[in-house]
Amino acid sequence: MRQIPRRDGEVYHRTFPLYGHTWKRVILIDSKGNNMTSSTPNMNTPTQTADVLIVGGGPAGLAAAEAAARTGARTVLLERHKEIGYPIHTSGGSWIADMVALGIPSSLYHPIRHVIFLTPNNAARFDYDKPVCCVLDVRGVYQYLASQAIRVGATIRPGSPVEGPILEGGHVVGVRAKNSLNEPEEWRASVTIDCTGFSSIIASRAGLHVGYRRYGYGAEWDLIAPNYPEDELYLIMGSQVAPAGYAWTFPHGKGRVRLGIGIIRPDVDEDARLYLNTFIERLPQMAPVFAGASPIEYHVGLFPSEGMMQHFVSNGLITAGDSAGQGSTLVGEGIRFAIYAGQMAGVTAARAVQRGDTSASMLSEYERAWRTKFGRNLEIALLINKRIAVYTDAKWDKRLEILKQLTPIQAAEIMRGDFTPKLLLGILRRNPGLLSESAGKFLRLLLKKFSNGQQTAEVDSTSTDLTGKP
Repeated sequence: MRQIPRRDGEVYHRTFPLYGHTWKRVILIDSKGNNMTSSTPNMNTPTQTADVLIVGGGPAGLAAAEAAARTGARTVLLERHKEIGYPIHTSGGSWIADMVALGIPSSLYHPIRHVIFLTPNNAARFDYDKPVCCVLDVRGVYQYLASQAIRVGATIRPGSPVEGPILEGGHVVGVRAKNSLNEPEEWRASVTIDCTGFSSIIASRAGLHVGYRRYGYGAEWDLIAPNYPEDELYLIMGSQVAPAGYAWTFPHGKGRVRLGIGIIRPDVDEDARLYLNTFIERLPQMAPVFAGASPIEYHVGLFPSEGMMQHFVSNGLITAGDSAGQGSTLVGEGIRFAIYAGQMAGVTAARAVQRGDTSASMLSEYERAWRTKFGRNLEIALLINKRIAVYTDAKWDKRLEILKQLTPIQAAEIMRGDFTPKLLLGILRRNPGLLSESAGKFLRLLLKKFSNGQQTAEVDSTSTDLTGKP
């Protein structure tokens, strides 16, 4: 609860739930209500410099480092953990076409040929002779991205936790950090890129946004499972397994499978870890494929589930990846979006340095480009996510009947969040009864996001064909 500041340096606390506990972020406020948490540099602390400084060594940060260095900027990345790719906070589900486009070696992802959806009393299976989705070697992909950044001149410094931004005259001009010896240091840079993920350390402490209130909370075992079919991926919905979320089984080769549970908070007040530990008891039909399995890794993670930040940039600061809410809330997928965002952010930052203009106006070129390319689909994904998060078990059973009418490619397009009028109209054509249900109204709402001019006429014409009336 905030205390009204009456003198410089007064403190207020903002509490937020994390892993079943309540944590406090302490923020200093001056007499005018300005955030003092991001202090000016301590003259006794060693200072280092870069053109572009990246905070966070996940996929967004690593991609940003390569892009900025390749564009000619002196680039440094600070990562708080002692190695890139550890710990793992993601299940690694992704798409082969994107991995090819991003230059990720095929040895770092495992193709999936069969996708099975399970609800309490229904099932749908989609088979792909040519696989379209995949499960990543997450640590391998991150370290590959790091190697690519280093090869073009970026410097990566593991074991370098960042405490907060340095603000001068309304600009972010660097960060306060510690080195691998736990000694304080300060970094000065023309542009800082916040890739700290869910915590958004730099953006939140610089006042760009207040943090995420709605989020996916996931827990996952990475198992050796000798009886699990390595080309089958399961997505499992229902209140007994994952209320306001879903469970997954993601094989990633060599007999290994990631079994996880994701739950949306604060939509429900449940602990994903408890559901994970009782998964087989709750879904005994999966027991045969997990016979003889045992975990060798345990992962937990948080994923922003309230959509993109209102603004991605401020003076001297860019946010990318989960820090900016740039993932698909439909299935909690973020890695490919983070890489794309990092690439765009790194290029924009380097060009801003070259032009001598690191204002929010200049850096907003990145924001406009991102929203043009991905904004609409991510907005639609959020609308769907909020709708299905409240589904009852009976509603899930019923909606799976709709999914069963689709082609494998249409099902993949939905999972990928590749929404187009063609896809939405195709769903209606295969399920004409939807037009008289609330789902039909929802699909019409989504179609309006694409409707303009000639496209509006096409939508109206198709709706007339399906209903027999305008």
